[in-house]
Amino acid sequence: MQNIDHSVRPGDDFFLYANGEWVKRTQIPADRVTVNGFSEVADRTTRQLDTLINGITQSKPAPGTDERRIADLYRAFMDVNAVEQHGLASVKPTLDRIAAIRTRSDLARVLGASLRADTDALNNTNFHTPNIFGLWVAPGFHDPDHYAPYLMQGGLSLPSRDYYLDASAHMSELRTKFAQHAAAMFRLAGASEPEARAQRVLELELAIAKTHMSLADSENIHKANNLWAAAEFSRNAPGLDWPEFFRAASLAGQKSFYVWQPTAITAESALVASAPIDAWKDLLTLHVLDEDAPYLPKRFADERFAFYGTALTGATAQRPRNQRAILLESQVLGEAVGKHYAAKYFSPEAKAEAEALVSNLLTAFHHRLQAITWMAPKTKREAIAKLSCSRYPSATRITSAVTTASIFGPTISPGMSNAPASSSTTTVCHASASRPTAKSG
Repeated sequence: MQNIDHSVRPGDDFFLYANGEWVKRTQIPADRVTVNGFSEVADRTTRQLDTLINGITQSKPAPGTDERRIADLYRAFMDVNAVEQHGLASVKPTLDRIAAIRTRSDLARVLGASLRADTDALNNTNFHTPNIFGLWVAPGFHDPDHYAPYLMQGGLSLPSRDYYLDASAHMSELRTKFAQHAAAMFRLAGASEPEARAQRVLELELAIAKTHMSLADSENIHKANNLWAAAEFSRNAPGLDWPEFFRAASLAGQKSFYVWQPTAITAESALVASAPIDAWKDLLTLHVLDEDAPYLPKRFADERFAFYGTALTGATAQRPRNQRAILLESQVLGEAVGKHYAAKYFSPEAKAEAEALVSNLLTAFHHRLQAITWMAPKTKREAIAKLSCSRYPSATRITSAVTTASIFGPTISPGMSNAPASSSTTTVCHASASRPTAKSG
Protein backbone atom coordinates (compact mmCIF):
# COMPACT_ATOMS: atom_id res chain seq x y z
CA MET A 1 0.00 0.00 0.00
CA GLN A 2 2.93 2.33 0.60
CA ASN A 3 3.59 2.35 -3.16
CA ILE A 4 0.22 3.81 -4.13
CA ASP A 5 0.26 7.38 -5.44
CA HIS A 6 -3.12 8.79 -4.45
CA SER A 7 -2.54 11.90 -6.55
CA VAL A 8 -3.08 9.76 -9.66
CA ARG A 9 -6.58 8.64 -10.60
CA PRO A 10 -6.68 4.86 -11.23
CA GLY A 11 -8.72 5.36 -14.38
CA ASP A 12 -6.09 7.70 -15.86
CA ASP A 13 -2.98 5.60 -15.25
CA PHE A 14 -3.40 2.54 -13.09
CA PHE A 15 0.30 1.69 -13.16
CA LEU A 16 1.32 5.04 -11.69
CA TYR A 17 -1.58 4.89 -9.25
CA ALA A 18 -0.42 1.49 -7.96
CA ASN A 19 3.33 2.13 -8.13
CA GLY A 20 3.82 5.89 -8.28
CA GLU A 21 5.41 6.33 -4.85
CA TRP A 22 7.80 3.44 -5.53
CA VAL A 23 8.76 5.02 -8.87
CA LYS A 24 9.42 8.37 -7.16
CA ARG A 25 11.75 7.02 -4.50
CA THR A 26 13.54 4.34 -6.56
CA GLN A 27 16.85 5.17 -8.23
CA ILE A 28 18.30 3.01 -11.00
CA PRO A 29 21.92 2.19 -10.08
CA ALA A 30 24.64 2.89 -12.63
CA ASP A 31 25.21 -0.84 -13.19
CA ARG A 32 21.55 -1.49 -14.08
CA VAL A 33 19.18 -0.48 -16.83
CA THR A 34 16.00 -1.37 -14.95
CA VAL A 35 14.82 -2.22 -11.45
CA ASN A 36 11.63 -3.93 -10.36
CA GLY A 37 10.33 -6.37 -7.81
CA PHE A 38 12.21 -9.24 -9.41
CA SER A 39 15.53 -7.38 -9.32
CA GLU A 40 14.99 -6.60 -5.63
CA VAL A 41 14.56 -10.32 -4.95
CA ALA A 42 17.65 -11.05 -7.07
CA ASP A 43 19.68 -8.48 -5.11
CA ARG A 44 18.69 -10.12 -1.84
CA THR A 45 19.70 -13.52 -3.23
CA THR A 46 23.03 -12.09 -4.40
CA ARG A 47 23.79 -10.80 -0.91
CA GLN A 48 22.96 -14.20 0.55
CA LEU A 49 25.16 -15.95 -2.01
CA ASP A 50 28.00 -13.56 -1.26
CA THR A 51 27.84 -14.54 2.42
CA LEU A 52 27.50 -18.22 1.55
CA ILE A 53 30.35 -18.43 -0.96
CA ASN A 54 32.72 -16.39 1.18
CA GLY A 55 32.01 -18.73 4.06
CA ILE A 56 32.75 -21.77 1.90
CA THR A 57 35.94 -20.16 0.58
CA GLN A 58 37.22 -19.37 4.07
CA SER A 59 36.47 -22.89 5.35
CA LYS A 60 39.44 -24.39 3.42
CA PRO A 61 37.45 -27.30 1.94
CA ALA A 62 39.08 -30.59 0.97
CA PRO A 63 40.33 -31.10 -2.63
CA GLY A 64 37.94 -32.85 -5.01
CA THR A 65 34.77 -31.70 -3.23
CA ASP A 66 32.08 -29.40 -4.54
CA GLU A 67 32.95 -26.98 -1.76
CA ARG A 68 36.55 -26.83 -2.95
CA ARG A 69 35.44 -26.26 -6.51
CA ILE A 70 33.20 -23.40 -5.41
CA ALA A 71 36.08 -21.87 -3.45
CA ASP A 72 38.60 -22.36 -6.27
CA LEU A 73 36.35 -20.78 -8.87
CA TYR A 74 35.62 -17.78 -6.67
CA ARG A 75 39.28 -17.20 -5.79
CA ALA A 76 40.35 -17.62 -9.41
CA PHE A 77 37.93 -14.98 -10.62
CA MET A 78 38.77 -12.58 -7.79
CA ASP A 79 42.55 -12.95 -8.27
CA VAL A 80 42.87 -10.08 -10.73
CA ASN A 81 46.68 -10.11 -10.62
CA ALA A 82 46.79 -13.72 -11.80
CA VAL A 83 44.21 -12.99 -14.50
CA GLU A 84 46.35 -10.11 -15.76
CA GLN A 85 49.50 -12.24 -15.72
CA HIS A 86 47.94 -15.01 -17.78
CA GLY A 87 46.68 -12.68 -20.49
CA LEU A 88 45.12 -14.69 -23.33
CA ALA A 89 46.39 -18.07 -22.10
CA SER A 90 42.91 -19.50 -21.55
CA VAL A 91 41.76 -18.75 -25.13
CA LYS A 92 45.07 -19.28 -26.94
CA PRO A 93 44.36 -22.91 -27.93
CA THR A 94 41.06 -21.86 -29.52
CA LEU A 95 42.61 -18.83 -31.23
CA ASP A 96 45.42 -21.03 -32.56
CA ARG A 97 42.90 -23.46 -34.07
CA ILE A 98 41.16 -20.55 -35.80
CA ALA A 99 44.46 -19.13 -37.08
CA ALA A 100 45.34 -22.56 -38.52
CA ILE A 101 42.26 -22.66 -40.79
CA ARG A 102 43.40 -23.06 -44.39
CA THR A 103 40.58 -24.91 -46.18
CA ARG A 104 36.77 -24.97 -46.12
CA SER A 105 36.95 -28.33 -44.35
CA ASP A 106 39.15 -26.76 -41.68
CA LEU A 107 36.55 -24.01 -41.35
CA ALA A 108 33.73 -26.54 -41.01
CA ARG A 109 35.68 -28.33 -38.29
CA VAL A 110 36.13 -25.18 -36.21
CA LEU A 111 32.53 -24.08 -36.78
CA GLY A 112 31.31 -27.51 -35.68
CA ALA A 113 33.45 -27.43 -32.55
CA SER A 114 31.73 -24.16 -31.56
CA LEU A 115 28.22 -25.65 -31.61
CA ARG A 116 26.51 -25.50 -28.22
CA ALA A 117 23.04 -26.23 -26.88
CA ASP A 118 22.51 -22.49 -26.37
CA THR A 119 19.13 -21.70 -27.93
CA ASP A 120 15.60 -22.47 -26.77
CA ALA A 121 12.67 -21.91 -29.08
CA LEU A 122 9.81 -22.46 -26.64
CA ASN A 123 10.73 -22.38 -22.95
CA ASN A 124 12.92 -19.27 -22.90
CA THR A 125 12.25 -18.13 -26.48
CA ASN A 126 15.97 -17.53 -26.97
CA PHE A 127 16.75 -17.51 -30.67
CA HIS A 128 20.13 -15.81 -30.50
CA THR A 129 23.58 -17.36 -30.62
CA PRO A 130 26.85 -15.89 -31.90
CA ASN A 131 27.82 -19.38 -33.09
CA ILE A 132 26.99 -20.11 -36.71
CA PHE A 133 24.09 -22.31 -35.61
CA GLY A 134 22.25 -22.82 -32.37
CA LEU A 135 21.23 -26.18 -30.99
CA TRP A 136 18.10 -26.90 -28.99
CA VAL A 137 17.16 -30.32 -27.63
CA ALA A 138 13.47 -31.06 -27.06
CA PRO A 139 10.81 -33.70 -27.82
CA GLY A 140 10.54 -34.29 -31.55
CA PHE A 141 7.61 -33.11 -33.61
CA HIS A 142 7.15 -36.57 -35.14
CA ASP A 143 8.32 -38.60 -32.14
CA PRO A 144 7.45 -36.71 -28.95
CA ASP A 145 8.39 -39.71 -26.80
CA HIS A 146 12.06 -39.03 -27.60
CA TYR A 147 14.26 -35.97 -27.55
CA ALA A 148 15.65 -34.62 -30.79
CA PRO A 149 18.15 -31.93 -31.82
CA TYR A 150 16.83 -28.76 -33.45
CA LEU A 151 19.28 -26.74 -35.53
CA MET A 152 18.68 -22.98 -35.51
CA GLN A 153 20.07 -19.91 -37.26
CA GLY A 154 22.95 -18.02 -35.65
CA GLY A 155 26.23 -16.25 -36.27
CA LEU A 156 25.44 -12.68 -35.17
CA SER A 157 27.13 -10.62 -32.47
CA LEU A 158 24.24 -8.17 -32.15
CA PRO A 159 20.91 -9.33 -30.69
CA SER A 160 18.97 -9.82 -33.94
CA ARG A 161 18.97 -9.21 -37.67
CA ASP A 162 17.19 -5.87 -37.17
CA TYR A 163 20.36 -4.38 -35.70
CA TYR A 164 22.01 -4.91 -39.11
CA LEU A 165 19.12 -4.21 -41.48
CA ASP A 166 17.32 -1.32 -39.78
CA ALA A 167 18.31 1.92 -41.53
CA SER A 168 17.40 4.22 -38.62
CA ALA A 169 20.00 6.64 -37.28
CA HIS A 170 20.10 4.82 -33.95
CA MET A 171 20.83 1.42 -35.50
CA SER A 172 23.36 2.91 -37.91
CA GLU A 173 25.17 4.45 -34.96
CA LEU A 174 25.17 1.10 -33.14
CA ARG A 175 26.71 -0.60 -36.17
CA THR A 176 29.43 2.04 -36.27
CA LYS A 177 30.11 1.52 -32.57
CA PHE A 178 30.14 -2.25 -33.07
CA ALA A 179 32.83 -1.91 -35.76
CA GLN A 180 34.83 0.34 -33.43
CA HIS A 181 34.44 -2.21 -30.64
CA ALA A 182 35.56 -5.05 -32.90
CA ALA A 183 38.64 -3.08 -33.96
CA ALA A 184 39.44 -2.37 -30.32
CA MET A 185 39.22 -6.06 -29.39
CA PHE A 186 41.49 -7.03 -32.29
CA ARG A 187 43.92 -4.30 -31.25
CA LEU A 188 43.97 -5.50 -27.63
CA ALA A 189 44.66 -9.04 -28.84
CA GLY A 190 47.65 -7.84 -30.87
CA ALA A 191 46.11 -8.58 -34.27
CA SER A 192 47.34 -6.75 -37.37
CA GLU A 193 45.07 -4.38 -39.29
CA PRO A 194 42.36 -4.25 -36.61
CA GLU A 195 40.11 -1.83 -38.52
CA ALA A 196 40.18 -3.95 -41.68
CA ARG A 197 39.38 -7.07 -39.67
CA ALA A 198 36.49 -5.31 -37.94
CA GLN A 199 35.08 -4.21 -41.30
CA ARG A 200 35.27 -7.77 -42.62
CA VAL A 201 33.37 -9.02 -39.58
CA LEU A 202 30.68 -6.37 -39.95
CA GLU A 203 30.22 -7.16 -43.65
CA LEU A 204 30.05 -10.91 -43.00
CA GLU A 205 27.58 -10.52 -40.15
CA LEU A 206 25.48 -8.23 -42.36
CA ALA A 207 25.41 -10.98 -44.98
CA ILE A 208 24.40 -13.50 -42.31
CA ALA A 209 21.67 -11.18 -41.00
CA LYS A 210 20.16 -10.98 -44.49
CA THR A 211 19.70 -14.78 -44.43
CA HIS A 212 17.91 -14.83 -41.07
CA MET A 213 14.20 -15.36 -40.65
CA SER A 214 12.37 -12.68 -38.71
CA LEU A 215 11.49 -13.17 -35.07
CA ALA A 216 7.80 -13.46 -35.98
CA ASP A 217 8.51 -16.26 -38.46
CA SER A 218 10.89 -17.95 -36.03
CA GLU A 219 8.18 -18.03 -33.39
CA ASN A 220 5.79 -19.79 -35.77
CA ILE A 221 6.33 -23.45 -34.86
CA HIS A 222 4.40 -24.59 -37.92
CA LYS A 223 7.35 -23.37 -40.01
CA ALA A 224 9.84 -25.24 -37.83
CA ASN A 225 8.69 -28.81 -38.45
CA ASN A 226 11.40 -29.69 -40.95
CA LEU A 227 13.04 -33.03 -40.28
CA TRP A 228 16.21 -33.61 -42.30
CA ALA A 229 18.25 -36.78 -42.31
CA ALA A 230 21.91 -36.05 -41.62
CA ALA A 231 22.73 -37.32 -45.10
CA GLU A 232 20.37 -34.75 -46.65
CA PHE A 233 22.17 -31.67 -45.37
CA SER A 234 24.78 -31.63 -48.14
CA ARG A 235 21.98 -31.68 -50.72
CA ASN A 236 19.50 -29.39 -48.95
CA ALA A 237 22.07 -26.85 -47.76
CA PRO A 238 25.21 -27.10 -49.91
CA GLY A 239 28.35 -25.16 -49.06
CA LEU A 240 29.29 -26.27 -45.57
CA ASP A 241 31.14 -29.56 -45.19
CA TRP A 242 28.34 -31.05 -43.11
CA PRO A 243 29.96 -34.43 -42.32
CA GLU A 244 33.03 -32.60 -40.95
CA PHE A 245 30.82 -30.11 -39.09
CA PHE A 246 28.83 -32.84 -37.38
CA ARG A 247 31.99 -34.81 -36.54
CA ALA A 248 33.53 -31.78 -34.87
CA ALA A 249 30.28 -31.16 -32.97
CA SER A 250 30.32 -34.78 -31.70
CA LEU A 251 27.08 -35.40 -33.59
CA ALA A 252 28.33 -37.75 -36.31
CA GLY A 253 26.10 -40.53 -34.98
CA GLN A 254 22.92 -38.43 -35.03
CA LYS A 255 20.70 -39.69 -37.84
CA SER A 256 18.38 -36.69 -38.20
CA PHE A 257 17.81 -33.08 -37.12
CA TYR A 258 14.87 -30.72 -37.08
CA VAL A 259 15.81 -27.57 -38.99
CA TRP A 260 13.95 -24.67 -37.38
CA GLN A 261 14.71 -22.04 -40.03
CA PRO A 262 15.58 -23.97 -43.20
CA THR A 263 16.02 -20.95 -45.49
CA ALA A 264 18.52 -19.41 -43.08
CA ILE A 265 20.42 -22.65 -42.53
CA THR A 266 20.66 -23.15 -46.30
CA ALA A 267 21.82 -19.58 -46.95
CA GLU A 268 24.34 -19.59 -44.09
CA SER A 269 25.79 -22.84 -45.39
CA ALA A 270 26.25 -21.20 -48.79
CA LEU A 271 28.06 -18.29 -47.12
CA VAL A 272 30.55 -20.72 -45.59
CA ALA A 273 31.56 -21.62 -49.13
CA SER A 274 31.39 -18.15 -50.69
CA ALA A 275 32.62 -15.68 -48.07
CA PRO A 276 36.41 -15.28 -47.75
CA ILE A 277 38.01 -17.66 -45.26
CA ASP A 278 39.87 -14.75 -43.68
CA ALA A 279 36.54 -13.04 -42.93
CA TRP A 280 35.30 -16.19 -41.18
CA LYS A 281 38.53 -16.38 -39.20
CA ASP A 282 38.12 -12.78 -38.09
CA LEU A 283 34.51 -13.40 -37.09
CA LEU A 284 35.40 -16.50 -35.09
CA THR A 285 38.28 -14.70 -33.38
CA LEU A 286 36.09 -11.77 -32.35
CA HIS A 287 33.38 -14.09 -31.03
CA VAL A 288 35.90 -15.93 -28.87
CA LEU A 289 37.31 -12.69 -27.49
CA ASP A 290 33.86 -11.29 -26.75
CA GLU A 291 32.60 -14.48 -25.13
CA ASP A 292 35.63 -14.87 -22.86
CA ALA A 293 36.28 -11.19 -22.18
CA PRO A 294 34.78 -11.32 -18.65
CA TYR A 295 37.50 -13.84 -17.68
CA LEU A 296 40.37 -12.11 -19.48
CA PRO A 297 42.47 -9.14 -18.34
CA LYS A 298 40.59 -6.00 -17.35
CA ARG A 299 41.19 -4.20 -20.65
CA PHE A 300 39.17 -6.87 -22.50
CA ALA A 301 36.35 -6.92 -19.96
CA ASP A 302 36.17 -3.13 -19.96
CA GLU A 303 36.07 -2.88 -23.75
CA ARG A 304 33.36 -5.53 -23.99
CA PHE A 305 31.27 -3.73 -21.37
CA ALA A 306 31.74 -0.37 -23.08
CA PHE A 307 29.90 -1.75 -26.09
CA TYR A 308 27.56 -4.48 -24.87
CA GLY A 309 26.89 -2.84 -21.52
CA THR A 310 26.86 0.89 -22.26
CA ALA A 311 26.29 1.33 -26.00
CA LEU A 312 23.67 -1.42 -26.29
CA THR A 313 21.83 -1.21 -22.96
CA GLY A 314 22.75 2.14 -21.39
CA ALA A 315 24.40 0.86 -18.20
CA THR A 316 27.32 3.07 -17.22
CA ALA A 317 29.10 0.82 -14.73
CA GLN A 318 29.86 -2.87 -14.45
CA ARG A 319 28.60 -4.90 -11.54
CA PRO A 320 31.16 -5.16 -8.71
CA ARG A 321 33.63 -7.97 -9.33
CA ASN A 322 32.39 -10.06 -6.42
CA GLN A 323 28.88 -9.97 -7.90
CA ARG A 324 30.22 -11.07 -11.26
CA ALA A 325 32.02 -13.91 -9.48
CA ILE A 326 28.73 -14.97 -7.90
CA LEU A 327 27.04 -14.92 -11.30
CA LEU A 328 29.82 -17.11 -12.69
CA GLU A 329 29.39 -19.55 -9.80
CA SER A 330 25.67 -19.82 -10.55
CA GLN A 331 26.33 -20.40 -14.23
CA VAL A 332 29.09 -22.97 -13.84
CA LEU A 333 28.39 -24.64 -10.50
CA GLY A 334 24.73 -23.82 -10.04
CA GLU A 335 23.73 -27.24 -8.70
CA ALA A 336 26.52 -27.31 -6.13
CA VAL A 337 25.91 -23.73 -4.99
CA GLY A 338 22.15 -24.28 -4.98
CA LYS A 339 22.47 -27.27 -2.65
CA HIS A 340 24.30 -25.15 -0.08
CA TYR A 341 21.96 -22.20 -0.60
CA ALA A 342 18.89 -24.35 0.05
CA ALA A 343 20.46 -25.80 3.18
CA LYS A 344 21.27 -22.35 4.58
CA TYR A 345 18.38 -20.16 3.44
CA PHE A 346 15.51 -22.49 2.56
CA SER A 347 13.93 -23.41 5.88
CA PRO A 348 11.73 -26.48 6.39
CA GLU A 349 8.80 -24.10 6.82
CA ALA A 350 9.50 -22.40 3.50
CA LYS A 351 9.87 -25.78 1.81
CA ALA A 352 6.53 -26.92 3.24
CA GLU A 353 4.89 -23.77 1.85
CA ALA A 354 6.45 -24.35 -1.58
CA GLU A 355 5.38 -28.00 -1.59
CA ALA A 356 1.82 -27.01 -0.66
CA LEU A 357 1.77 -24.44 -3.46
CA VAL A 358 3.03 -27.01 -6.00
CA SER A 359 0.50 -29.57 -4.74
CA ASN A 360 -2.34 -27.11 -5.20
CA LEU A 361 -1.17 -26.29 -8.73
CA LEU A 362 -0.93 -29.97 -9.67
CA THR A 363 -4.40 -30.60 -8.29
CA ALA A 364 -5.79 -27.70 -10.34
CA PHE A 365 -4.02 -28.93 -13.48
CA HIS A 366 -5.34 -32.47 -12.87
CA HIS A 367 -8.93 -31.21 -12.62
CA ARG A 368 -8.45 -29.11 -15.74
CA LEU A 369 -7.08 -32.05 -17.74
CA GLN A 370 -9.94 -34.27 -16.65
CA ALA A 371 -12.47 -31.64 -17.75
CA ILE A 372 -11.00 -31.10 -21.22
CA THR A 373 -13.37 -32.34 -23.93
CA TRP A 374 -11.31 -31.77 -27.07
CA MET A 375 -8.39 -34.02 -26.14
CA ALA A 376 -8.35 -37.65 -27.32
CA PRO A 377 -8.76 -40.14 -24.42
CA LYS A 378 -5.37 -41.75 -24.99
CA THR A 379 -3.62 -38.38 -25.07
CA LYS A 380 -5.50 -37.26 -21.96
CA ARG A 381 -4.37 -40.37 -20.06
CA GLU A 382 -0.77 -39.73 -21.12
CA ALA A 383 -1.00 -36.07 -20.10
CA ILE A 384 -2.31 -37.01 -16.66
CA ALA A 385 0.43 -39.62 -16.30
CA LYS A 386 3.05 -37.04 -17.22
CA LEU A 387 1.56 -34.60 -14.70
CA SER A 388 1.89 -37.23 -11.98
CA CYS A 389 5.64 -37.24 -12.58
CA SER A 390 5.88 -33.54 -11.70
CA ARG A 391 7.19 -33.21 -8.20
CA TYR A 392 9.29 -30.98 -6.02
CA PRO A 393 13.00 -31.79 -6.61
CA SER A 394 14.71 -33.59 -3.75
CA ALA A 395 18.16 -34.24 -5.22
CA THR A 396 20.74 -32.36 -7.25
CA ARG A 397 21.73 -33.45 -10.71
CA ILE A 398 25.11 -34.78 -11.78
CA THR A 399 27.93 -32.37 -10.95
CA SER A 400 29.89 -31.32 -14.04
CA ALA A 401 33.63 -31.82 -14.09
CA VAL A 402 34.40 -28.10 -14.19
CA THR A 403 37.92 -26.97 -13.47
CA THR A 404 39.45 -23.55 -13.02
CA ALA A 405 41.79 -24.43 -15.88
CA SER A 406 38.85 -24.89 -18.23
CA ILE A 407 37.81 -21.25 -17.67
CA PHE A 408 40.93 -19.27 -16.81
CA GLY A 409 43.67 -21.43 -18.29
CA PRO A 410 46.09 -23.81 -16.55
CA THR A 411 47.59 -23.03 -13.13
CA ILE A 412 45.76 -19.75 -12.78
CA SER A 413 46.67 -19.59 -9.09
CA PRO A 414 48.67 -21.88 -6.84
CA GLY A 415 46.93 -24.38 -4.60
CA MET A 416 43.77 -24.74 -6.66
CA SER A 417 42.02 -28.04 -7.16
CA ASN A 418 41.41 -29.15 -10.74
CA ALA A 419 40.23 -32.66 -9.86
CA PRO A 420 36.80 -33.53 -11.25
CA ALA A 421 34.03 -33.90 -8.71
CA SER A 422 32.44 -37.25 -8.09
CA SER A 423 29.14 -37.89 -9.85
CA SER A 424 25.79 -38.56 -8.30
CA THR A 425 22.65 -39.85 -9.95
CA THR A 426 18.98 -39.24 -9.44
CA THR A 427 15.87 -41.17 -10.34
CA VAL A 428 13.95 -39.77 -13.30
CA CYS A 429 10.24 -40.37 -13.83
CA HIS A 430 9.56 -41.19 -17.48
CA ALA A 431 6.15 -40.71 -19.00
CA SER A 432 4.94 -40.51 -22.56
CA ALA A 433 4.95 -36.91 -23.71
CA SER A 434 2.66 -36.98 -26.72
CA ARG A 435 1.37 -33.66 -27.91
CA PRO A 436 -2.40 -33.19 -27.62
CA THR A 437 -4.42 -34.53 -30.57
CA ALA A 438 -8.02 -33.75 -31.35
CA LYS A 439 -10.62 -36.49 -31.07
CA SER A 440 -11.76 -37.99 -34.35
CA GLY A 441 -15.40 -38.06 -35.29
